[in-house]
Amino acid sequence: MADVEKENLKNLEEKQKSRPGTGSQGKVSKPPSAGSGPASRPHSRTSPAPSRKSVSRNGSARSSAKGRPGSKISNMSGDVSDQSDNEDTRSKTTMEEGDGEGSDGYDTDLEIEDKRIEYDSTGRTTYKEACKQIGVVPVSYFLRHMQDSELVMMHHGLGPLGAKAIATSLVTNTTILKLNLRDNWLEAQGGKYIAEMLVENCYIHDLDLSYNKIGNDGAEPIAEMLQDNSTLDRVLLSGNGFGDKAAEAFAEAIMSNQKMEEMDLSHNEFGEVSGGLLGPAIAENSQMKVLDLSWNHLRRKGALAVSEGIRDNITITHLDLSWNGFGDDGAEAIGDALKSNKTLEFLDMSNNRISTEGAVLLAKGLIENDTLRVLKMGKNPMQSAGCYGVLKGISQNEKSAIQELDFSDILVNDDFDELLKQVKEMLPALLVKTAERVHGRGGAAKDFKKAKPRADPMTKLKQYVEKNNLRLVDLFNQFDKDKSMSVTREEFAQGIEATGIDLSPDELNRLLDTLDKDGDGEIEYGGIGELVFGAQAHQEQERKMAKTIAQDVLTALRMHIEKRGLRMWDVFRAMDEDGSMTVSREEFRVGIRNTGIELEDEELDVLIDYLDKDGDGDIDYEELVEGAEESAQETEDEAGGGDDGGGEEDGEDEEEDA
Repeated sequence: MADVEKENLKNLEEKQKSRPGTGSQGKVSKPPSAGSGPASRPHSRTSPAPSRKSVSRNGSARSSAKGRPGSKISNMSGDVSDQSDNEDTRSKTTMEEGDGEGSDGYDTDLEIEDKRIEYDSTGRTTYKEACKQIGVVPVSYFLRHMQDSELVMMHHGLGPLGAKAIATSLVTNTTILKLNLRDNWLEAQGGKYIAEMLVENCYIHDLDLSYNKIGNDGAEPIAEMLQDNSTLDRVLLSGNGFGDKAAEAFAEAIMSNQKMEEMDLSHNEFGEVSGGLLGPAIAENSQMKVLDLSWNHLRRKGALAVSEGIRDNITITHLDLSWNGFGDDGAEAIGDALKSNKTLEFLDMSNNRISTEGAVLLAKGLIENDTLRVLKMGKNPMQSAGCYGVLKGISQNEKSAIQELDFSDILVNDDFDELLKQVKEMLPALLVKTAERVHGRGGAAKDFKKAKPRADPMTKLKQYVEKNNLRLVDLFNQFDKDKSMSVTREEFAQGIEATGIDLSPDELNRLLDTLDKDGDGEIEYGGIGELVFGAQAHQEQERKMAKTIAQDVLTALRMHIEKRGLRMWDVFRAMDEDGSMTVSREEFRVGIRNTGIELEDEELDVLIDYLDKDGDGDIDYEELVEGAEESAQETEDEAGGGDDGGGEEDGEDEEEDA
């Protein structure tokens, strides 16, 4: 009987050798057993996967393994094999095929161990298997929504490994078109995993990775992906700590990518060097329409380079440069850009330390520009004369397309009002915003009394919790009737009403939107949930705003001192009306306004709290000088020190002022 079996096996081997598809050493695989269906056939890093095909970015079919031998991505995507092999024989055959193919293929870090798993188009099985191999808990929200066209997963605390598991399953996902992973602490490695996934995925066209602490190290793989990507048309990367190193990588991406139409790089750390890198790239790009570089440290030569890039760009229509440090030189460069640029429709230059002189220089560009519709220049120390200069430039341009001027927080005088009446005869639809007046379309200026800004809803909630010696978690436990560790919007509204917290319907909705970041109708408060991330985001926003207000006001105060040839001591002595050698909150409030610096009451309170280091409620001379020196130092640090000796001169000026 044994001889018969040996003879049958020998005949079978001879038949297999005569067929195409045998192993490189003549090894054979057993045919599938009766009734067996298609089985998954994971491959080793160097093994080709002849049965797997994906859609390339130009729409043609391709073999991923052939194009990129050894791709780890092919290992995790659940390839479907046309035969069911014996485990030992299949493993041996795969290794031998890999030896014949070579090992110099394209590798990524998206890899899970080879396991036989049934192919599923949803990717659920792939995700669960990846979580198991990586050692993370599957996110139920992702499993529920991984077949939506828009996946919103903000504030889920994924971390790098959680991002890896998700990226693994998204490689072959064809349903998600918009991916929002904002505020998930992905860090550099998590950003790399997402970038590697997007090299393969050709369906996602809208990506939001804002506030993920990706940093300079994570910027490089993202930028490399963008250089070749022909699918993404909107990329948001705000608040990731990108600096000069990242700017170099993104400059290459901006220059070469001809698909992306909107890019958000706001709230990063791009300084003077970064501006010099990004400017030429902006000039070369011929596809981008919306660019946000607000809340960075662009100034001096960097600001000039960005301005030159805008001058030569032929596609950007919406540009946000607010909360930088362009100053008067940068304003002049923007004015020159407006003379040549024929596409820009929206420009935000708010809070850029532009004086009256800078505003007049920028206005020269408005005399010739016929495309700009919205110009925002609020929160600049340009005074009414600067606003007048801008309006004068518009009045000299019969082809001006301006529809809205925003001079928020800048007081204007009667001369401005008189000129505005003349301009409105030429542009009757013009809307102008100033500190205490709204000049409506087709109507006269309307005076209004500013109400003191009310505390935002999150602050009210925190105040209630602190007053009653509670934690936010304790409060939400009271709201959570079914003890599900999540609170529905209805439960939250009922709970807030029961506590007596004074929230208007609009404030309640805003608070709900702040906490329910993923938009699933529930606020998760167990562990690292939406409640924690919502509170953290609010605290970070408060801290950053306080620092920014203090820095800008103290910078304006230093400018006031320098222009008048004063010393810091002169300003302090003028504020100290009772000669007590300390300035009360009210004295400081009056003194700041006497310098011509206009601030909301809430902003003044923030500034006073920032300066009052010992918390005694008063500001002494040492505290004022210390705050001014910190502001000057931070300004120099943000500017990258420069190469024109400006930092040293500023330091000497500060010593003289003190």
